[in-house]
Amino acid sequence: MKIWQIGTAFGIVLSTHVLVSCGSDNKRDGFDPSAEGGSATDPNADFGKLEAGTAEAGTPAVIGHLQGRVVAPEGTVPVAKAMVYLTARAPDAIPPGAYCDTCVHLTAFEPYAYTKSDGTFDLAAYQPGKQFLVVQKGQFRRVREVEVVKGDQPVAGDLTRLPGKTDAAHGDTIPRIAMVVGGYDHIDTSMKKLGVEEFFRYGDPPFATPGGDGPGVKTGKTGNQLMNAAPEMAGYHIVLLPCAAMGYSQDQNNGGFLCGGPTAPQKSAFSSYVDSGGKLYVTDFAYEAVRQTWPGFITFYDATMKPLTSTSQGIGTACRGGAEDTVGTAADPGLADWMKTIGHADIELKASWSRIESVHAQPGYDADGKPKTITPKVWMTSEIAGTQRPATVSFEQKCGRVLFSTYHTEGDDASSLLAQEKALLYVLLEVGVCVGDLPPPPPPR
Repeated sequence: MKIWQIGTAFGIVLSTHVLVSCGSDNKRDGFDPSAEGGSATDPNADFGKLEAGTAEAGTPAVIGHLQGRVVAPEGTVPVAKAMVYLTARAPDAIPPGAYCDTCVHLTAFEPYAYTKSDGTFDLAAYQPGKQFLVVQKGQFRRVREVEVVKGDQPVAGDLTRLPGKTDAAHGDTIPRIAMVVGGYDHIDTSMKKLGVEEFFRYGDPPFATPGGDGPGVKTGKTGNQLMNAAPEMAGYHIVLLPCAAMGYSQDQNNGGFLCGGPTAPQKSAFSSYVDSGGKLYVTDFAYEAVRQTWPGFITFYDATMKPLTSTSQGIGTACRGGAEDTVGTAADPGLADWMKTIGHADIELKASWSRIESVHAQPGYDADGKPKTITPKVWMTSEIAGTQRPATVSFEQKCGRVLFSTYHTEGDDASSLLAQEKALLYVLLEVGVCVGDLPPPPPPR
């Protein structure tokens, strides 16, 4: 039987086939996926059975299509490549912190679809009646019960808008997000504008963001209390270390800055967090968190624009004395298509205080702990002196991912979103998906 891959958050029984949760023994609720006919103890054993004479043997009969559009929590920005699917029962809860979200097995003929760059989807249905419609991107998930009928049916927008906060009782889940506040690049402001209402702030007091204390849940803990402790970080799916999260000082020798770097306990905590499935997002002056914890993946420029020659030299000197606004290019085809769709074919990246010279493949480990060569993914480039240089980069390490951006995410306090704030949403959603290969899109209608 053909096997595909999908995220572990979809580890639920659908029809006579099965999705397998990470670490399971391939059996759920008395249902053995090795038995082609299902099991009498499976409450969904009759869901999606073929109607005689309506489909090829082994292929479910399509009785209709659900059509709609998935948007971000703020209600207008489309979400590309979100997974939309139908299931006979509500999915299992997403683990509350970092976990090994490897893509797991799915048999070939399940009712699912991906959204296009404009957020629209066309989802085949195999069975009429009450079912759960699941809309998911990473740990952002909305689950609603719908009545499926034969033929085409539109899906109301409130059913397919990604949630801005967790309300498990009503089928809404978002990732647990922690961020260090009080330096520069107030990503908390951008998150609020994107409609994400629930995230956890480290560094209050004494720090504050423009316009007051800023959105989010105050933890009453310092940034170091988050960064120094792997168990503290492990309670979150995503940890954000914005510009200057580890501090900086004036560099009297060249008129620029010297960025603070991670301590030995912090490097250990960062590494452990990512290995266990966490997603670490770092910007600008906090770059040493990446360079020292995972040396070799990214070569940074120092304050005089000369490439650093070793990982032991030039600590903190890649922080420049002035910001630059550059022409940005979406290097990832999916991001490029999405940015064009939402009206940002031309991108200006504002407030880069650091530069990347190059990225490099490095030896690492896959989610099973087996050695592999890891090649960083370049999402966005900056045009500097006629040369395209990486500006947003991510790479996997065991079960997790690291993301670095040279430019600030934040805009001002106005309601309009900058192109780079929208790009943040796209990339954060992308790096939040399971580690491994997703199934190919279903054949077109």
